[in-house]
Amino acid sequence: MTLQGRYFVPVCLYPHTKYRTEAGVTALFAKYIAPSREYLIIVADRLLVLDRLITGRYFTVNSAISKARREAEQVSSLIERIARKVGAGASGRVAYWDEVGEAAEFGEFAAQLRQAVSADAFLARAIEEFIDRRVKRFGAGSEPDREREHERDYLLSEVCMSVYCTEVLGFCNEVWERPPAPEIPDPLKLLYAHRPELVTRVTGRPVVRKLHFLYPEADRSADQIDNAAPA
Repeated sequence: MTLQGRYFVPVCLYPHTKYRTEAGVTALFAKYIAPSREYLIIVADRLLVLDRLITGRYFTVNSAISKARREAEQVSSLIERIARKVGAGASGRVAYWDEVGEAAEFGEFAAQLRQAVSADAFLARAIEEFIDRRVKRFGAGSEPDREREHERDYLLSEVCMSVYCTEVLGFCNEVWERPPAPEIPDPLKLLYAHRPELVTRVTGRPVVRKLHFLYPEADRSADQIDNAAPA
C-alpha cells in the first residue's frame, strides 16, 4: 500500500471532542479511513495528564494518570468498536500514547528532534511565547516553573509524535478533528511552514506529511476551545 493511503489520527481527550461520541468516530471512518486504508490512531492520554497538571485540576500525578487512563480506555473501546462495525478493524491499530512513546526507537528520535527544535532560535522563541501565554491563561499558578515545564513537554511531545508517525512510520496523512483557534499553540505549523529542512535533517527523508481536518469549518462557539492542544 502506498503512503497516500495511510492515516495517522491523534485523539486528544479534551471534554468536548467529538471523538467521545459514536457520531464523531463514525464520521472519521466515513470521511478518511475506508476499510482498505491503513491507519494508526493514538489516544493521547499522556497529553491529558500534562494538561491537568498544568491547570491543577488534579492534585497529584497519580490521580491525573489514573483519570486520564480511564477516559482513554473508554474512547479507545469506542473507536475499536466503530472500526469493527465499518469493516476497518483489521487494517489499522488503536494505541495509547505510551505504547508508541515509550518505544526505544521513538525515544531516540524524539531526543534528536527536541534538540533540533530547541536549538533553532525562531522555533524556540515561538514555543516559549506559547508557553508564557498558555500558562498565564490556564495555569493554576501555584508552581509556575513546573507548569511551564509541563506545557513545554506537552508541545514538544505533540510535535515529536506527529513527525514520528507521519515521517518515520509513514502514516503521512495526519487528521486533526478541527483547525486550531488562533489562540491555540501550533508549533507544528511553524515547523513545517518555516523549518521543513529541520524535519528532513532529523529524519533523513523528504517531508511527506499532509494535514487534514475532520471538521474544517468547525463551530468555535462556547466551550469548544479547551486547554488541550488541537488534534
